[in-house]
Amino acid sequence: MMKKWVLAALFLSSSLAHAALVEGRDYTVLAKPQPTVAAGKVEVIEFFSYACIHCYNLDPALEAWRKKLPANVEFRREQIVWNKPMEGLARLYATFNATKTLEKLHQPAFEAVMKKNINLAEEDKLRQWLPSQGVNTASFMQTYKSFGVNAQVARASKMTRDYAVQGTPAIVVGGKYMAQPAEPARLLQVVNELVAKVASGK
Repeated sequence: MMKKWVLAALFLSSSLAHAALVEGRDYTVLAKPQPTVAAGKVEVIEFFSYACIHCYNLDPALEAWRKKLPANVEFRREQIVWNKPMEGLARLYATFNATKTLEKLHQPAFEAVMKKNINLAEEDKLRQWLPSQGVNTASFMQTYKSFGVNAQVARASKMTRDYAVQGTPAIVVGGKYMAQPAEPARLLQVVNELVAKVASGK
């Protein structure tokens, strides 16, 4: 009898894990769907912040997920900007991208902010931190203050508003669906199902 109950419980949990997505519980539909830039692919955007503990906790699972994406899925991150003080982190992230140091510095930046309480949104703190990462500070800061990075910070601010991001991490699929907050495994499962939904034209 006990074995039957265990099997029934396993079956139920498996069924729930693969249950159809429910709008309002698993995801929401953006009030104003946004155009995607990944032509012919399903676009997935994570709106995050280096100052967000939930983003930090999600990141290992998200990185593992990212490395296994099929060819028809395009993933990228966007550092959110809700107010002026947050522009520093958006500028940092844009500079990582512009200098092609994102793969090298993304995780250390998270560790610095979340574990060492180094506010990398402040320029003087950033200047002190960069040498410890083997980065040419002068070259990095030249890009940090460039017109191109200024434009990316303005873009991040606009996207935060356009996508109506209220909290992080927020993962948007196909410019239309935003996955609801959940523990990492469930969140990524919902994202996968939303990707399949968009890929099927729904």
